[in-house]
Amino acid sequence: MVQQHVNDGPERWLTGTSTGVRSALDMNDIRAAGLGAIELTWQKMNMFDPEVKARCDAKIAAARAAGLEVWSVHIPYGTDWDPSCLDPEMRKDVIAKVKAVLAFAQEWGVRRAVYHPSWEPIASEDRARRLKTCKETLSVLAEESVKYGVQLAIECLPRTCLGNSADEMEYLVGDEPALGICCDVNHLFKETPEQFIKRLGSRIVTTHISDNDGNDEKHWLPGDGVIGWRAVLDALVQAGYGGTFMYEVRNPDPRVLADNWQALNKLYRGEGGPLLKG
Repeated sequence: MVQQHVNDGPERWLTGTSTGVRSALDMNDIRAAGLGAIELTWQKMNMFDPEVKARCDAKIAAARAAGLEVWSVHIPYGTDWDPSCLDPEMRKDVIAKVKAVLAFAQEWGVRRAVYHPSWEPIASEDRARRLKTCKETLSVLAEESVKYGVQLAIECLPRTCLGNSADEMEYLVGDEPALGICCDVNHLFKETPEQFIKRLGSRIVTTHISDNDGNDEKHWLPGDGVIGWRAVLDALVQAGYGGTFMYEVRNPDPRVLADNWQALNKLYRGEGGPLLKG
C-alpha cells in the first residue's frame, strides 16, 4: 500500500509513528504498511553515551534506507531537561544539553525537535514565575535553534505542566518565529483539541496523535477514547496544516496505524465507519 497525496484534505499529510531507539519495530515494516515518517525518541537513555548515539545513528540510517523521512526527534524530558526550572545553574545545564541535541539533529539532517516546556508537578503559587522563566529559556533556545537549522516544536502538555492550555502555549511561543507548536491532541483538557487548533493552528508545525478518556492522557488508538476526530481533522485542514500526522500510541503496530489512518480519512469524507466517533 503506497500512501497517496491530494491537494486538500488529510490525505495529503505524511503519516508516521513515534518510535524509540529501543523499539523492535522494523523500519521496512513501517514503510510497507504505508507510513512515511518517524519521530525518534530515546527517553530514559543517556543520549550522550557514545553507544546510545551510535544506536541512534543506526536507527536513522535504517529509516532512510527503508524510504522513511525522519521527521523529528523528541528531546528528553524530566527535571534534568526542564526549561522552567528556577535554579539558574540548572537552567544553564538544560540549555547546554538541548543545544547538544540540536547539534545531533543537525548532524542527522532532521529539521524538527519536539520539546516539553516543563516537568511536573507545578504548584499554583509558582506557576506565573515558572511560565516567565520557561518563556525566557525558550527565547534563548529559539536563537540557538536557528543556528542549527532545527525548528523547536513546543509540545502542549496535560495536568499541572506548563502549556496545558492555548493561553499558556500562546504565551510561551510568543512571537518567536523559530518556535512552533507540537499539537498533542491527547494532552488537551482545558479546551477541546479542535478549539486549540482553531486558536493556534498557524503555529502548529507537527502533531502527536492518540486518544484519551477525557480525564488524562492515555495514548490510545484514535477511536478508542472520547476525542472527536472529525472535528480535529477539519480544524487542521482549515488551519492549513501541512505537516505530519504523527501517531504516538502505545505499542504501535504499523498495519493497525495504517488501517486507522484509512478509517480517519473515511470519517473526514463523511463515510463514517464503526471504528471512529464523529
